[in-house]
Amino acid sequence: MLLAREFLLIMGLGTIVAGLTTYIIISILVTTHLRDHQAAERERLGANILSPRIFGWYLFRRYVHLRDRSLKALAAPGWLGTWAIVIGALCIVISKGMQYV
Repeated sequence: MLLAREFLLIMGLGTIVAGLTTYIIISILVTTHLRDHQAAERERLGANILSPRIFGWYLFRRYVHLRDRSLKALAAPGWLGTWAIVIGALCIVISKGMQYV
């Protein structure tokens, strides 16, 4: 049980780091694209890439409704990054829950 708990903890941390790295790099590229091509959407989202609004925008793929093929291709890795962060956090929560079993 201890080995499984430690594995989930390390896997969760690694997944969060990978997802956060992807999210930050892609968010910078996407906000630049939005500034140049979709100014109204950028104003709605704001400029802070770590805001919950932008995180949810990626997580629920709200960029698809803009019908911008370049943006869709650019934002897809950001979508994967946000889900990696969520899955990594769930792994850590599960590993902490295994501590009390």
